[in-house]
Amino acid sequence: MQINNKLIGESLAFTPDKKNMLVRTEEIGDLTEIDAYCADIKEYITIDDTIWDQEVEEGILLSEWMYSGSGEGSEDDRARMQEFINRNSVGTRVSPADAKEVKVSLGEYEDAVDNERQYIQKRRDILASISSVEEYREFMDSCFRNSCFADNILSEMKNIEKFSSHTQEITDCLGLLNDEALKLYEEHRDNLKEAMAILTAKQIECSPDHAHRDSLIFPFTYYEEIEGEKCSVQKEIMCEPHLKLINKHSNLRIYFYWKDDQVGEGRKVLVGRIGRHPY
Repeated sequence: MQINNKLIGESLAFTPDKKNMLVRTEEIGDLTEIDAYCADIKEYITIDDTIWDQEVEEGILLSEWMYSGSGEGSEDDRARMQEFINRNSVGTRVSPADAKEVKVSLGEYEDAVDNERQYIQKRRDILASISSVEEYREFMDSCFRNSCFADNILSEMKNIEKFSSHTQEITDCLGLLNDEALKLYEEHRDNLKEAMAILTAKQIECSPDHAHRDSLIFPFTYYEEIEGEKCSVQKEIMCEPHLKLINKHSNLRIYFYWKDDQVGEGRKVLVGRIGRHPY
């Protein structure tokens, strides 16, 4: 799945409520956060070259505001907009015919996203619409940046019956882990039952599986510098806690571990398996 992130140039236009860029500081910050997310996943935001002729203040074009110091607005905001435009190609970016378009705007604009939270949710909505398990796996990493997935996670995902019927629930559960697992771990690291109880309240059920620990070990890859070179290292980690999907008695679940100091450098939740019991 390829995404065409596209800036809506008209969203920069001044309005009676937003007469100049001085009052749009927060919106500029939100836009640059979306751009930082795109940079992290090695994507760009298409910017049409007509943007330079957009009036951002009455009688003042964007090009004049950015490079001539015209109009209202801080130097920091001018610099942030310059950096944003410089990182992304100005002009028509060629995208595959089947690429999904995500409209990005400065401030609220119809059918567009204007902050990082909305942008991530839009990507997850696209993810949930993917019916091919291979394509889903390929796109998954870009939607859950606080997660690490086991090296062999696709092998079990291929065995999920009627996969396309479960993509929304899988996406929601992965989003829950990505967004909240690390915080819950830090708050309840001395009583992880409480952390799992909170996840249960937000999902069908989250529980441990003490009886089958030997079957819940999954391989993860991380990178470290060895003799001056960046090398990949594989580490096996037990992912015992699991979220149950569909209902409490189903055989569809997500096994995870809260974090690891090496895999994800202690900043990501680890997802070991999406699918059936591994035993």
